[in-house]
Amino acid sequence: MISDNLHMAITSIRSSRLRSFLTSLGIIIGVFSVITSISLADGVRHQVISETNKLGNDVLTVRPGRPVHYDKKGSVLSEVNIFGPATTGAVLDEKDLAAIRDSEDITQAVPLNLVSGVPLFNGKTMDEAIVIGTTPGLPTMLTQDIQFGKFFDSNETDKNVAVVGAGVAEKLFGENVPIGQIFTVRGKSFAVEGVIERYKTVSVSQGIDFNNAIFLPYQPAKKINSGVANSFEILARVRHPDAIDKTEDSLRQSLKQSHGGQEDFTILQAGDTQVVTGSVLDLVTTMVAGIAIISMLVGGIGIMDIMLVSVSERTREIGIRKAVGATDHQIRKQFLLEAAVLSIWGAFIGVVISLLFNVFIRIVTNLQPVIPWKVVLLSMLASIFLGVIFGTAPAIKASRKDPIDALRSGLY
Repeated sequence: MISDNLHMAITSIRSSRLRSFLTSLGIIIGVFSVITSISLADGVRHQVISETNKLGNDVLTVRPGRPVHYDKKGSVLSEVNIFGPATTGAVLDEKDLAAIRDSEDITQAVPLNLVSGVPLFNGKTMDEAIVIGTTPGLPTMLTQDIQFGKFFDSNETDKNVAVVGAGVAEKLFGENVPIGQIFTVRGKSFAVEGVIERYKTVSVSQGIDFNNAIFLPYQPAKKINSGVANSFEILARVRHPDAIDKTEDSLRQSLKQSHGGQEDFTILQAGDTQVVTGSVLDLVTTMVAGIAIISMLVGGIGIMDIMLVSVSERTREIGIRKAVGATDHQIRKQFLLEAAVLSIWGAFIGVVISLLFNVFIRIVTNLQPVIPWKVVLLSMLASIFLGVIFGTAPAIKASRKDPIDALRSGLY
């Protein structure tokens, strides 16, 4: 009997494919939205964790500004800054860099200074490029390889040389290996001597895409900024990773002294960035998933409406089945199974579309979505559950039809 009902359900769906597709559209959109949003969030989370792990557990990140985040109840949720300075006038200057370097517990400190200027090459500019002044220790600190050429060393700190990201090489110079090319920043000429390996994701360094970055030696960058060398970030490697908390506290006290007792800066460990980024992603994922669930509920209501119309259209069929001995229970099972098939069909299409979309995202962007198979399974089960729930009313209506009345109505 189940196989017969399944065959009848599939035949009914095939007989009106467009209407069946439109009936399942809400389920399709809901399943697609749930899987896509969660896979993107998981992918970004894994990429952020991978990048922060590259810095290692022995690196502290110092940034200007100390914003405070609150929850809905007004309680302090976090005092971690991952998106940039939020305190007006807060800066990290050369005194701060010196204080960090002079700390006994710090073995290396690398500043990242924003340079005000747009690169110019053969009359072409790149507005999205970010010019950064730094020191030779940056690649080691970031554990990022140089793909072509080399990074400037300690003998070139006063020379007008540069290392560019892969995006700058392609967009500004129009080639993958622009070694030796000369470009200018605010009238100063620089020679490219290296291309840094492409980053697979946007850096957690305040959201800056290092693929579009131009790295200049510290002193020439300072000259371009009229002798000012304020850092948007300083990376510091600790001497004893096991005592990183103690080092952080000591460094905080040293910086407070150079800031006149004000703690208008943020010191981050690798795990801090992961926690806050994960919280933001969880919030966004929950919001999108909530909208998707509403879409699935709307899809369930759509199934119920169309099934009620189907019951009215198939009144004679119901009458004939009852006349030849079909029970109310068998009629209910037939229509419930049909609703379930519509839901499964919609869920299957939603899963396929989401998988294709994830592949597309991987190809055209730097994002690497992670397909959560548990979510795929739960989405399928939820769709079947909704189909059965919202198919109950039409099934009960069909089973309660009187066979004589049903046959009589079918003659008109």
